[in-house]
Amino acid sequence: MTEDTEALGLNLIAVFEQAAEAARRAEDAYRREAAMRIEVLARERANAFRRLNLMRSATKAIAEAEDPDKATARARFIVASALGWDEIGPRQALVLDRLMPVFEAIQAEMGASEGPPGPGSQAALLAFEDWYQGETGTEFYALFERYMPETPRVDF
Repeated sequence: MTEDTEALGLNLIAVFEQAAEAARRAEDAYRREAAMRIEVLARERANAFRRLNLMRSATKAIAEAEDPDKATARARFIVASALGWDEIGPRQALVLDRLMPVFEAIQAEMGASEGPPGPGSQAALLAFEDWYQGETGTEFYALFERYMPETPRVDF
C-alpha cells in the first residue's frame, strides 16, 4: 500500500466517523427532546387526574350537603382536608377563598335542572389556576404532591 492509498483510506474512514458521530448526536438530541416531552405529558396527566379528583370531591361534598347554604363550605372543608391542611392559616384561607367561586359554580350547575353543565365551573377553575400560578409561580396541583419518606421496617 502506498502512502496515497493509505491517506485515502484514512480520509474514507474519517467520513464514516463523522457520519457516525452526527447520527449519535441526532439520536442524543432526540432522546433529550423525547424525555422532556414525556415529562411534560406526565405532568399534564397528573394534573388532569388531580383536577378530576378535586372536582369529584367538591361535587360529592356539595351533593351530600344536608343544608344547601352550607354546601360550598363543606366543599371547602373537604378540599382543605385533601390538601392535608388541618390548621388553616392566612395563606391557606386565601387559597380556599379563591376556590369558592369554583364551588359556587359547581353548586349552580348542579342546581340547573335542564341540559348539561355549563362552562361555569371549568372557567372558574381555570381562573383560579391562573391566579394561583401568578401568585405563587407554581401549579396549584403541586400541593397534592406529598413526599412520603420511607419508613424503616423493624422486626420485633
